[in-house]
Amino acid sequence: TMTTQDKIKVIHDFIINNTEYDKLKSDNINDTTYKSNMAYGVLIQGYGICSGYADTMAIFLNKLDIKNYKISNDSHIWNLVYVNGLWKHLDATWDDPISEYNANRDTYFLISTDELIKLNDDTHSFDKNVYQEAY
Repeated sequence: TMTTQDKIKVIHDFIINNTEYDKLKSDNINDTTYKSNMAYGVLIQGYGICSGYADTMAIFLNKLDIKNYKISNDSHIWNLVYVNGLWKHLDATWDDPISEYNANRDTYFLISTDELIKLNDDTHSFDKNVYQEAY
């Protein structure tokens, strides 16, 4: 009986409550302590970097038949989710309490592109020609 947004929130919260950001991998991309760049690291080992968070979110969204894409640039990846007839950004990595960008745990939860741009955090730039759904 949950709404689609409520289902997404449960998944989002599960991921950030059960995952620690892998600072070893972010400091040294060649570190192999955890498979944090994929869902295995997040779901089995409890460690993730942005690609692991986004992959995990996409797996659950796909299982729930919720349209989604992973948006990426040279330094970051997050999810774009189709909910209630609109495309919204969701960044579980930055909602996990790891950075100065996450004043609250829902800063990047299903926000519009305009809201994302207003955050001006220098990590969410993307090519609007590639990700036309975001506009």
